[in-house]
Amino acid sequence: MKTGEVIRRIRKSLGMTQAELGAILGYTQPAISQLEHGGAAVHDVRILRRVAKALHVPLAILVVESDEEADVNRRNFLRTGAIGAGAAISSAAAQQAGASTPSAAGSVRIGASDVAEINATVNQIHELDLLVGGDRLCRVAANEVRYVGQLLDNGTYTDEVGRALTTATAEMMTAAGWVHYDAGRLDDARRFYADAAQAATAAGDGIAVAHALGNASSLLTEWNGGTPAGTRQAVQYAQTASRAAMSHGGPKLRSLMAIREADALGMQDPSGNKSAVTDALSRAYRAYESTRGFDPEWVYLPDALLSGMTGIMHMYLGERTAASEQIRAAIDGSAAWPREQAEWQVQLGRNLVQAGDIAEGCQVLTDHYDAISQIGSTRVHQKLDTVATAVRPHAKVPEVREFLGMLAAR
Repeated sequence: MKTGEVIRRIRKSLGMTQAELGAILGYTQPAISQLEHGGAAVHDVRILRRVAKALHVPLAILVVESDEEADVNRRNFLRTGAIGAGAAISSAAAQQAGASTPSAAGSVRIGASDVAEINATVNQIHELDLLVGGDRLCRVAANEVRYVGQLLDNGTYTDEVGRALTTATAEMMTAAGWVHYDAGRLDDARRFYADAAQAATAAGDGIAVAHALGNASSLLTEWNGGTPAGTRQAVQYAQTASRAAMSHGGPKLRSLMAIREADALGMQDPSGNKSAVTDALSRAYRAYESTRGFDPEWVYLPDALLSGMTGIMHMYLGERTAASEQIRAAIDGSAAWPREQAEWQVQLGRNLVQAGDIAEGCQVLTDHYDAISQIGSTRVHQKLDTVATAVRPHAKVPEVREFLGMLAAR
């Protein structure tokens, strides 16, 4: 995806018009239109830095296919965030008091506002993945994990702030694990999730523990390159996460972890675990409709995702018509999140192909191929390639031939 298209998608996701973005930057609406259509300005890092600030996104998200990319991506994500602001404040205070400017990292005082900034960054990473996919976020997220780790190791803070900072570190690691998972970098994702679970345990935060283990369970399934032993471990992780969420989480977290459990059970043995999958899915819906507990802001479970995951469960159980119905609802409900919508479009095509409706399944993928191909998610494209492998023996079917031709052109 080109820089201009990324700017356009992020702007629209914020509900901002070209004129409104132009007003913030001091540009005309036509100038913003040229920027979004690949005008010369997209190669000027000085302009992109201003655009990134106006859209509240990291510069590294916008800088692609330019000579500056390698240098920009080495910079810490939101470098002027908590540590930069903290250092500046400490320095100013010291100078006003007539003292020498602190030079050691440990002299930076970390407060609740710094932790809040980190949590906001975690949410931003998740949102950007939903917009553009994880392929372009790995280095950004990894840099941010290192940055937060430096705060934790070298900053000074109260016990209360320390616990909150440790939890924020765990959530940053989980966010990094997710984008690496989306990018198909499973070994890196496992490492981030393991570190996240350890940090969350150290903080005594059952919600963060559930989040890390629940996401880690997705890595260990057959569909994501795991082994039979891996799927057994995935079930263990998901069930542990579900129990932790039951004790500590709010409606969405409990529902999400129950879905992770159903997913792992369904992948492990769809026929043998049918009753267990159904039970976990029922628990997910009961939790979703309840009001007990508290969900942090990062818990992402809109109706569309619940519908889509329900569709996946129906796929495991061989209930193809019900699966298509739920996945179509997920597609309709995720228009604001291109990566999420692309994944459900691929899953719909996959379900139809597995049901024997090969022509219809390929037609779905062909109809949405342009949007799917623009998503920077190796995971989604691997699923698309798996569907292609399944339909290749039917290449004489016109819809199959058209789909495979598009894939070959990519």
